[in-house]
Amino acid sequence: MPEGQFDKDFGYLMPFLDKVAAAANNLSDPAAREELKKIMTDEKSRWVRIRQLLAGSAGQQPAAAPSRVEANPATAASTEKESLSFTVGSLRPRSR
Repeated sequence: MPEGQFDKDFGYLMPFLDKVAAAANNLSDPAAREELKKIMTDEKSRWVRIRQLLAGSAGQQPAAAPSRVEANPATAASTEKESLSFTVGSLRPRSR
């Protein structure tokens, strides 16, 4: 598998997960708010591990899940140990 094959996709996915986690704070139902926070924490830790596995770190232990989801996506992103790469361009495939 080519190195960095999914970098662009992760560049979109991880900020999206942060936005969904931040949106949980706006839910009026406390039970739903807490459930969504937990789901997003678990989901993000899964994708971090998937990225590690794709990068070839199969022998390492899974990354520890954060204890809570940050309210601010910028804060959540800054606490993440990985670097995010962003791309600019169309998400639609080119017509031939």
